[in-house]
This record gives sequence, structure tokens and C-alpha cells, in this order.
Amino acid sequence: MLAASMALRKDRGNIEPTEQSYSEENRPGCACVAVPRVLLPEDATEPTTGIKFPTVLEDNSNLTTEVLVGMGFRSMRIMRVKNLNLYAFGLYIQPDSVCKKLGPKYAYIPDAELKDHPDFYEDLLRENIDMTVRLVVSYNGLSIGTVRDAFEKSLGFRLQKMNPNTDYGCLKTFGSCFSEDIRIPAGTKIDFRQTSDGQLITEIDGKQIGTVQSKDLCRAFFDMYIGDPPVSVETKQDIAQNVAGLIRRC
Repeated sequence: MLAASMALRKDRGNIEPTEQSYSEENRPGCACVAVPRVLLPEDATEPTTGIKFPTVLEDNSNLTTEVLVGMGFRSMRIMRVKNLNLYAFGLYIQPDSVCKKLGPKYAYIPDAELKDHPDFYEDLLRENIDMTVRLVVSYNGLSIGTVRDAFEKSLGFRLQKMNPNTDYGCLKTFGSCFSEDIRIPAGTKIDFRQTSDGQLITEIDGKQIGTVQSKDLCRAFFDMYIGDPPVSVETKQDIAQNVAGLIRRC
């Protein structure tokens, strides 16, 4: 069968899909789409912070490949005068997973309509699609406690919004992963990976620091980036456009 891969082209700081041919290889997942192997040789750059992100993330433990579908940054206002950029982030999605679960419903919806489709983001969150958010710290004074407290506050709000009867023990377990002895200087990479069976795995510079089995927590975490309200509206819309490009290749 003919196969196409997703390549990410930089355009005014955004990324967008283009097609390239490549030799197909067998991997677990949806049989209707092949995992991308040929991508731009260089990384993509988040324009505000200048931080680079690889266009693919590979997990050799379970032979999965995720592709970059959006980038953004998080800032904090200091003394009502200065914006301090804390970290940049990139969101990655596994093509087989998104094609298998969303392709039948969205493959024929125009890209321009998909980003405003009322069910699209809900389905991205609900369907336990394999995806990862990578944070790259850009501020040297950021502490692990600050990161933990910010996530716990936002996740608590989103868990309450999604399911008031959820077991909030998942949030305590998640917070306990961020021990005070962990240092996160500028350049530190923090990965939050959702698996199809509802695990949220946290890694810092490639070292796993915790795993929480909770579909509610997974959904609340990624709601921060593709839910309402998102960390960045522009990035959320970029994600929709690039996921649409993946679905077109189902």
C-alpha cells in the first residue's frame, strides 16, 4: 500500500503537515496508517523562547512514535510590569492511535471547520489517545515545588469540572512524584505521557519519576492544552490543524 508520513514545516513559527514518501515498516496499532519515519532533519523552534523540539518522540520500550502537532509557552507576570517566560511546551500525538479512534468521524471535515468543531477536542480527550506533552524549562529560577503546586491547582479545578465524583487520590499520587530534591534548571525536559490504558507517566530528562493509573487525571492534564480554557488558544488551534493533517492520511 502507498504510505505517507507527516513532516513538520516551519512557517512563521508555526508547524504544518506536508507529505513525503517512505518505506513502510510494521508496528503495532491501526493497520490503516503507517508510522512516520521521514521528517525534517532539524528540530522545530518555539519562536518566543527559541527552544527547540524534536519533530518526533520515540519510545523504544513499546515501539511507538509520536509526532509534534503544536508548540507554545507559559509565562508569568512579575509586579505587573514584566512577563517572565517559564517554559515552552510541545504536544505530540501517536498517528496510529488518533487515526484509529478519530479518523472515521473526522477524516472528511475541512480543516478550517475542525478547529471549531464542538466535539473534536472532547473526543481527543475522551478517547485515551497516546500523546505526550513535553515541557522545556526556560527560567533558571523555577523550582519543582512551583511546578507541582501550579499543576495541582489547575488539575484540581479540571477534575472537579469533568467529574465531581472522581477519586482525588490520583492528584495526591501525582503531586508526590515531584520531590523537593529534584532540580530543574533551564533546559530541563519534563515529559507527561498518556497511554491508551489510562496511565499518566512523568519523566524528567528521560528518567521516570512517577506513574498514575487514572483516566480522569489523564483527561484533566491534557485538558490544560486542548481543553477549555487552554494554556494557549493559538496553540490549541494549531494542534487541531495538524491533527487534521494526520487524520487525512488514515
